Amino acid sequence: MSVFKNNRMKLCDPFEYKGYWWKPDDPDNKVAGVLTYKPGESITLELIGTFDNENDAVVAFLNKSEESVIHGALGNAKKVTLLKCHPSGSVNLSSFFPIIRYTCIYCFIGRCYSGMDEEGDFRMTVHFPELSYWCHPGVLRETFMKNKEQKGQIISLSFEALFGGKTLADVELDDGYTIQLKAGASLGGGPALLSNEIGQSSWLEISRNEKVSFNQLLSHIYKFEEFLSIATMRVVESSEITIYDEEYYQEYNNGEKHHHGIYFFSSHWKGKDNEKVDTLKFLFGYDDIKDRLGEMMRLWYADKNDMYPVRSNLVDSLEKKRMFSNMDFLILARALDGYCIRSKYKGSFTNRMKTVIEKFSDILHIRKDNIKVEELVDSRDYYAHFMPRKGKKHVLDGFELHDLTQKVRRLVICCVLSDLGLDNTIIDTIFKNSNSKYINN
Repeated sequence: MSVFKNNRMKLCDPFEYKGYWWKPDDPDNKVAGVLTYKPGESITLELIGTFDNENDAVVAFLNKSEESVIHGALGNAKKVTLLKCHPSGSVNLSSFFPIIRYTCIYCFIGRCYSGMDEEGDFRMTVHFPELSYWCHPGVLRETFMKNKEQKGQIISLSFEALFGGKTLADVELDDGYTIQLKAGASLGGGPALLSNEIGQSSWLEISRNEKVSFNQLLSHIYKFEEFLSIATMRVVESSEITIYDEEYYQEYNNGEKHHHGIYFFSSHWKGKDNEKVDTLKFLFGYDDIKDRLGEMMRLWYADKNDMYPVRSNLVDSLEKKRMFSNMDFLILARALDGYCIRSKYKGSFTNRMKTVIEKFSDILHIRKDNIKVEELVDSRDYYAHFMPRKGKKHVLDGFELHDLTQKVRRLVICCVLSDLGLDNTIIDTIFKNSNSKYINN
């Protein structure tokens, strides 16, 4: 149902679980150990003993080896899969038993699997902190009524309780995948309903019309992260990834099946962005493009023009940094030229820059930027190819280079939006309606 309790496992929440662990090819040989997850840092497994039953700590340390897959069972009966487990640690000569530590890349809590390439009838639901602001769930409704007897008001909150959540958008991609934006309400509270919390959120659900691997689903999730990053003008990262396996369910007496969520964790997760989400700083919101979302998603995922490096560099330029450097300029200059090459603009780098500036010159912000091609070309040549400065009279640095970088970023944004089927009139409207610092500074 779209009503869920606030006991879901999130990527930002640390945990520590005791359990028994074994290699998939030797399930009867179980070793006790502790699994620890530190968000943004590591997934570690500490075994009290070894899988080969070696009792000598020195010998066990010398014989330790990488394990591609480790399975486990926790005290709460949940199964666990750990992938790409690298041994680490040191020898304690005073210990009566060996302790082996593994640093793991991926962790599934809920079921045992063989690896990231295992295929099945899987679907993933993914939460992003920014998504509910970008595409408002709109499932909670407030009602105010006068209470004449008590001389006050009756305030009620209501919401739709739909199995699987309320579907806000449904897009079928060309490769058999389906992208859905869904919404639901969350309930949480203490005993006797004396302290309660109620909230609402939007999330992404992705599935395929045939068997699919975890790697394939995650690849599509990462692509959506980049799309949402450009839409919100901030680096977006998932906060919760839940897998649903059609073969992993509980069947009730009435025949109804309840699929249990399997939680996914990665040591690559960078960490929670504590900056407040401000919708006024978005490039565009869901309501601005909902009528063309399907077309934009299909173009984004098909990526027939191989725009991935261009889009990736644009997202990288949104990363928070302590100070500006010439590399911030270079990744955008490279992205801009990458678009020009894909658009088959002919001639030298100078001619390609003139062509792309001219293409978007009827967009007010680009026209007002009045990018000087010689400064863009000389600065790019100087910082990228280490050419002598005396031969490059128009090289910029310091604040002037920072200002040029802002202008180039706006141009790259135009390139990305144009590749998604938006014409200059629509891009111009998006720029005029956005309060993002990347558009107006």
